[in-house]
Parts: sequence; structure tokens; C-alpha cells
Amino acid sequence: MPGLSDTWRSYPLFRLVLEEILKNPRGIPVKEILDNIKKEHGYDISKPELYEVLLRLELRGYITVYRIGKEMMAKPSKYIDKLLS
Repeated sequence: MPGLSDTWRSYPLFRLVLEEILKNPRGIPVKEILDNIKKEHGYDISKPELYEVLLRLELRGYITVYRIGKEMMAKPSKYIDKLLS
């Protein structure tokens, strides 16, 4: 039976993803976001989970997701300061 720490995260995933993107204002590869969250927070999230969070953040205007070759990149929106204040 999984323990409580296996089921619930101490921080919302959207916040962890947004913090990773804000640390890299010029853009960060999606794979690097996955790796950083696993390394720094110990959360093993799937690509579909991450894509859902990225989509929600982009629809709310916090980030921009774009493609360079085969790699997906995410960077803060140019309106992020207005949205977070």
C-alpha cells in the first residue's frame, strides 16, 4: 500500500513547472524540466502530465511553448510580470 508521501505532492505541479521556467527566462527544453523536477524534488512525472500543465500555463498566459527542431521549449510569457503582480 503506498504511503501518503507516494500519493500527494507537497507543492502543486504547475508551480514547480512555472518556477523551473522562470529560472530560465530565455527558454528551457521540456526534457530538462522533467529532469530538474525529478532531480530537485524527487517527483517522477510523466510527459502527458507535464504537457497538461504546460498547456494550462500557456492558456492562462504565463508561458509560451514553441518547437525548435524536434525539441519543445518553454519560456515565460512577455506578460508574466503583469500576471504575477
